[in-house]
Amino acid sequence: MPSSTSHRASFDRGLLAVLFAGIAAAPLIWLTALQTGYVLAYQACDDRSTSWVIVPTIGALAITIGVVLLCARGYRRAAAARTPLPFLGQVALAMSLMIALVMAASAIGPLVLKACD
Repeated sequence: MPSSTSHRASFDRGLLAVLFAGIAAAPLIWLTALQTGYVLAYQACDDRSTSWVIVPTIGALAITIGVVLLCARGYRRAAAARTPLPFLGQVALAMSLMIALVMAASAIGPLVLKACD
């Protein structure tokens, strides 16, 4: 006899993984892009080219925008399913949007500065 408090049939683990990706993966992408920029700064100065720093930053921004779109889709799924995950969806969407904004702001420095500045 199934329990009336069991939510196993309505709980979507894939949706939870998507929302967790927005909360955890987006900041990790930004930290990885920032560290990559620091590591490649010496190579950029040696070559007198800022593309060593700009390309990984723009690539990470594109990946972060993909995470934002994934979180928006996950939030819509969570709100439509009436599971206990809509708040987590809001947090994931807000976190990924904030990190996308931070990534865009991080891309300004390599675009404006010279290679060895």
